[in-house]
Amino acid sequence: MNAGTHVLIAANPKSGAASNQQKVTELCESLRAAGLTCETSSSLSHIQTESRRLNDHGMLRAVVAAGGDGTVDALVNLLDPAIRILIFPLGTENLLAKHWGLTNDVRSACRTIQHGVPVSMDVGSANGKLFLVMLSCGFDAEVVRQMHAVRRGHINRWSYTGPILRALGKYRFPQISVKGIGQDDVEVDLGTTAWAFLFNVPRYAANLQFCPQANPTDGLLDLCLFRNSGILPGTYYLSQLWINRHQQMRGFSHVRLRSLELAPIASSAVGSKNEIPFQIDGDPGGVLPIRVELLPSRLTLLIDSQSKLSC
Repeated sequence: MNAGTHVLIAANPKSGAASNQQKVTELCESLRAAGLTCETSSSLSHIQTESRRLNDHGMLRAVVAAGGDGTVDALVNLLDPAIRILIFPLGTENLLAKHWGLTNDVRSACRTIQHGVPVSMDVGSANGKLFLVMLSCGFDAEVVRQMHAVRRGHINRWSYTGPILRALGKYRFPQISVKGIGQDDVEVDLGTTAWAFLFNVPRYAANLQFCPQANPTDGLLDLCLFRNSGILPGTYYLSQLWINRHQQMRGFSHVRLRSLELAPIASSAVGSKNEIPFQIDGDPGGVLPIRVELLPSRLTLLIDSQSKLSC
C-alpha cells in the first residue's frame, strides 16, 4: 500500500441527498483519528493542484471521490493516472461503486484507504473526454440532456419523470451510423441503428443488465445496438431488458470493439431538429458525431481487499 499520509477528499455538494454530506465530515474525522492528514474540498482545480504537489513529494495516499459517477469522471479527467482513487459513493446511481463493491460506510472506507488493494481498470475516451462506465446516444441521452437543463441541486430517480415526458414529446429517433475497430483490429461497418449503448462496466441505471459480459479490465468495449426507431419498439426493448431476454431479440446486436465512431446520417445532421445527443456516465456529453477509444489500465482504484464484485 502507498506509504503516503495525506488524503484529499473531492466532495461534490450536489451529489445525492443533502444528508450525505455529513458522511464526508465523518470520513475526514475518522481518517484523522487513524493518524492520516485529511483535507476536503469542493474545488476540483484545488484537488488537481494539491494532489500533484503531494504525489510529487511521495506524500499522497489517495484521492477520495465523494459523489456520484460524474464526480469520479471529473477526477479521472484531471488527475495523474498514477494517483489512486477511492470512490465514496454519494450519488443517485453510483454504478462504478456498485460494480467494485464499494459503499459509503465510513468505517469501511477508512479501512480501505489504510489497507485496501489497488486495481487497474480501462477507461473510455469520447472525443478526448474520459469516461468509466458507459456511453449512449439516442433517447436516453435526450432524457439526460433534459434533466441537466432543469437540475437544481440534489436529485433522485423520481426527478427524471419530467425529463422523460419532455423527451417523449420531442425526440424523433433519428438513425445513427456505426463503425468501429474490432478486437481483431479489423474495421467493421455496423450499419445504422436508433439506439446505441456502449459499456466498459456492466452497469446501467435501475439495475438494467444490458451487457453483463462487459469487463473493465479486458481491453475492450461492449456495444449494444437496438435497431428499430420509435416509442413502441423502445417499450418492447425495455420489457425484454427487464426479464433479461433482449439479447435474443431480432434487431439487437452486440459486438466487442477497441474503438468506434457514431455519427448522424445525412438526414440527421448536427444543427437540424434531429441532432442526436450522447451521454457519458449519466452526464450530457454533447451531440454526434463522436469517436470513442479505449485506454487500457488508465485508472487505479482502491478497493476493499475482502470485497466481492457486484456484477
